[in-house]
Amino acid sequence: MFQIWFKVFFRNSKKNWLNALINISGLTLGLAGLLVVLLYLNEEKSYNQWNPNKDEVYRVNLKRPKTGDVWFTVNAGMYLTYPKEIPEVTESLMVNPFYRSRVVQYKDAFEFTDKVTFTEPQFFDFFPFEIIEGSSQKFAETRTNIAISEAYAERIFKGDKAVGNSVIMGGENYIVTTVYKTPKNSHQEPDLLLQYGEEFQVHWGNHNNELFCKISKNADLKAVIGKMNQVIIDKAYKPTAEENGFTVEEFEKRYGIPTVLLDKLDTIYLHNTAKRAGPSGTGNYQLLMVLLGLSILLIVISCVNFINLSIASASQRSKEVGVKKTLGLSKKQLLFQYVFEIVFQGLVSFIIALIIVELALPFFNEFVQKEISILHTNSLVTLFITAVLISFFVGSIPAIYLSNFKAIEVLKGSVAKSKKGNLARNFMLGIQFLISGFFIITMLIVGNQINYMMQKDLGFDKEQVLIVDVYNIKNEYKKYKLTKEVLSKNENIIAVTSSMFVPGEGFVNGTSLRHKINDKSFNSASNIVDYNYLDFAKIKLLKGRNFSEKFASDTLKIIINETAAKDLGIYNKPLGEKLNLGWLEDNQPGFEVVGMIQDYHFDGFDTEIQPMFMVLWEAIDFPEGWLPAIQFKIKPNNINKTITEIEDFWKQNIDAKFPFSYEFLDKKFAKTYAKYQKQQTLFLILSILVILISLLGLFALATLTIQQRLKEVAIRKTLGASVKEIMFQLLKNFLKVVLISSVLLIPIAYYFMQNWLENFVYRIDIPLLPFIITPIILIVLVFAVVGFKAYNATKIDLIKYLKFE
Repeated sequence: MFQIWFKVFFRNSKKNWLNALINISGLTLGLAGLLVVLLYLNEEKSYNQWNPNKDEVYRVNLKRPKTGDVWFTVNAGMYLTYPKEIPEVTESLMVNPFYRSRVVQYKDAFEFTDKVTFTEPQFFDFFPFEIIEGSSQKFAETRTNIAISEAYAERIFKGDKAVGNSVIMGGENYIVTTVYKTPKNSHQEPDLLLQYGEEFQVHWGNHNNELFCKISKNADLKAVIGKMNQVIIDKAYKPTAEENGFTVEEFEKRYGIPTVLLDKLDTIYLHNTAKRAGPSGTGNYQLLMVLLGLSILLIVISCVNFINLSIASASQRSKEVGVKKTLGLSKKQLLFQYVFEIVFQGLVSFIIALIIVELALPFFNEFVQKEISILHTNSLVTLFITAVLISFFVGSIPAIYLSNFKAIEVLKGSVAKSKKGNLARNFMLGIQFLISGFFIITMLIVGNQINYMMQKDLGFDKEQVLIVDVYNIKNEYKKYKLTKEVLSKNENIIAVTSSMFVPGEGFVNGTSLRHKINDKSFNSASNIVDYNYLDFAKIKLLKGRNFSEKFASDTLKIIINETAAKDLGIYNKPLGEKLNLGWLEDNQPGFEVVGMIQDYHFDGFDTEIQPMFMVLWEAIDFPEGWLPAIQFKIKPNNINKTITEIEDFWKQNIDAKFPFSYEFLDKKFAKTYAKYQKQQTLFLILSILVILISLLGLFALATLTIQQRLKEVAIRKTLGASVKEIMFQLLKNFLKVVLISSVLLIPIAYYFMQNWLENFVYRIDIPLLPFIITPIILIVLVFAVVGFKAYNATKIDLIKYLKFE
């Protein structure tokens, strides 16, 4: 029996090869897309899953009361006080939130790494890496003990035993006590662990490090957060309020008090309150969900094609059904046979999808910067079950439709006139147009937003600016002054400057900005700059003047941006106002405002421009280690020669141990919207696939539908109908479905794209044009595909179709 079924299946597939090709290829692409997304999703979800403490370790974040933004760094007071005051907090850990760079000297050899983590002795209690040599207890004994990764140890010691050996960093000696294996997909993946130079003291003002707390498993998190907030109030803000003659309630109303938010280590990579996970990276949960949704839509449209073509071609198998029923086959046997055919095609699609994914994964890995393998059991099992269930579901609909044919009707050939079949076919065709239109609208709107970000005025000049990284060197500011003095004379270098943060990286340091007279205070981004920074970056000065070396008193002056001026209540008359910084004691004289600059984007477009101030390097006596890079504006000609000259000077006069690394500012800032450009690329690829599958399905469906109406065409042609009239009759049904789908499409696409655009603080308004163009595109496609088949139908031989009438 199975042998006969296979013969019938292969003969039908050979006869309707186009249908079979479209069905299998469409389902294959859908399954391949789903598998790639499942593998990517599992890769992203695997972050921190190796850690046995993942369910009890939480990162403590602070939500700012005025701006609503969330900081992932906190102060030493919280770190030291929480374990003492809150019973549920069993242990705490401070970790530097960014990787640092160091050169390790062993004997006469030097090894560089840019993955150094500063932390506390109890680091391994929170991140229990596998210890290869030594012990975590030894690491905790003294602050000059260090731990290194297995790979980095091999680079440094080249076969020598690492543990017990002494190395030099920055002129200081350190003892290697621990060699560990770096886990993949971890919040921290350092090459080198260094301990902070001295123990923390209780301080409630400097928010510089990540704080992790171990919280009892059965603890009520809401209650713990309440206790954490109360500690902040009692220890940090209540004394300040009382000193100024306020109650805590009055102080909170005037200035606001930050509140605690917790991120669980288990889910922090994809779900975090501060839009940042750790130094090893931050997942993009929205992109994952978008990809998953699009891959599901891809499968849906493949299934729609499958069902549509199966129902449309049912009439071609009607006599087969009639004969089988006449020979005594039951409805159950017919159902099983036709479902089995579809499931077999589904399994073929599954196998081909595995081959496609295996071939495509290297390109996808390069695109998302991951190392994803197809050998993931859960994903493969999920895909196999999905393929079988989809095939069973898709096969059941045409199988039920076919098995319900009545033997007498099908042998008379009346099945093709079934209104139910036409209704089902039109419904499926409408879904196909709906999904295709959604992808087209999405692709157009995403493209508009990306173009808006790329073309928007950032408020500063990023062209021909070379950023050269400054690593852990001594006397960095003096060396910067030397670099500026010497290289400014280079004919290919227009200017040299520096600032504490570079646009595109966000601000790396912040402190409170206070106006005593207006009684306004809030946390602000702080930027320390050179005299020529505003001119160098071409930042627009709205009021007042720039810093000038002509005025010695400018070391006590400050420049603020528009947002800071508005928040301080001095936007109309900012000049001459005195502001206090959180870095300095309240009894010290404030900084006088000499200028107000136009807001500019120092972070990405999904982040609102924050209040920001600028002071000179000479104004602060503790900026050692705060100069991240030196910026060069170079001429567009002889770029390679200019970079070589900078590098030669750098290695001779600035730093010979650390590698010379640089990046152009426009490329650095482009990284802030790189993830959205990737979304645009993925939308484009998936849109092309969906439209291609739709066109193939439309072509096959038009072929079958028009073939069923050839006798009608012959009769109309005999009665004198023109080619245009006949084509219109054949196209009319398809055009009606397109128009209905377009009407339904507009509110659905508008809703989803409005939600997507809400991720951007600076965004476009939803344009009207995509909603007008998309129905036109769909209509043009119908005319191109169906119109081609309809035109060919008008050229038929009348005698062939009317000779028996």
